[in-house]
Formats: sequence, structure tokens, C-alpha cells
Amino acid sequence: MFRKKRGNLTPSQSSIILDLHPILKARDIRFPTAFLIKAGINNRTVTNMMNGTAVQLNFRQLTNLCLSLNCTPNDLFTVRDMQLPENHALHALPVSGADDDLPTVAEWLAGKSVEEVKTILRGK
Repeated sequence: MFRKKRGNLTPSQSSIILDLHPILKARDIRFPTAFLIKAGINNRTVTNMMNGTAVQLNFRQLTNLCLSLNCTPNDLFTVRDMQLPENHALHALPVSGADDDLPTVAEWLAGKSVEEVKTILRGK
């Protein structure tokens, strides 16, 4: 049995993209490259992720990202240039470039009392 070779995919052809910038900003991570390398992702992959040129992600990397950033996979991906039916599940993903106005952690916490923050951290 012959294996069919996959075609080459470039980032500009992909409609679902890895977009770490909003989650890194929301977590107030000032040195994202160092943070991601420390999370166990190799230097070249980190460079591709940060430049928006990553075209594949394995489950180990996805797990490391979710654990390190305390998020779900939905928080890491955005859609770009997709014509979807109105009721398609991919509408749950944000649109690429649409969330530049997300607050940082410091901005989000600014209006909250200590008791509110404790309640949020407890998950209640």
C-alpha cells in the first residue's frame, strides 16, 4: 500500500490559525519567547508560532500551551477568511485580528476587590 504524500501548506493558505498574541497579552507575559521555551516548546517552533508561520502543532505542544497558559485550545486559535454556514461550530472561535482590545491582567483586575479576586480564583 502506497502512502499519499501530503501537499505543502503555507500559513497564508490556512483558515484556522494559531494566534498566541491575545492570550499572552491577557496573561501579561512580557517575554513570550522565553516563556514558551521554558514551557517545553523548542526554539524554532516558538519562532514560527510567534511569527504566525506555524502550520502544524502536535498534541504535546498543544497540551504544554494549554497547561502553561491555563487555557483551552479554543483560546489559542482564530479563524481567517472562512465562509461558514450560520450555525457552524467554528463560529465559536474568534476572528483573526478582532481581539486586539483584550485587557491585560492588570487592567482586568483594576476594578475588582480582593474578595472578588479570591472568589474568582476559587472558581465559585
